[in-house]
Amino acid sequence: MASTTYSPAKTIPAYPASAVAAVLQDELLRAVRARCRRKGQPLPKADPDVVILSVEIDSLTVVELLASLDDVLPFKVTECVVKAGGYGSIAEAVKHVVGRVEGKWTKHHGGGKP
Repeated sequence: MASTTYSPAKTIPAYPASAVAAVLQDELLRAVRARCRRKGQPLPKADPDVVILSVEIDSLTVVELLASLDDVLPFKVTECVVKAGGYGSIAEAVKHVVGRVEGKWTKHHGGGKP
């Protein structure tokens, strides 16, 4: 008789997408506001208005902010999650990076091949 080995499925902890998004958004808001202040460019006062504002964010700026995720994630996030060429708004950058980091989260916890 053939024997089968039972291997329980590994449970992956829930991805903290909202925490990752909040940290990235706060850091990007800070960076965009600082850059606009230096250049004398006006920005809306309300954060939600700045988040959706069409503003160029270069990929290097986003890469520099990835270290801010160290307190939220159990692994270091590398520049491979950032789109070359940058983003057209804070909302676009956050959405893209959060999605890419989720793949790294799954891989870190032994799931799939993202």
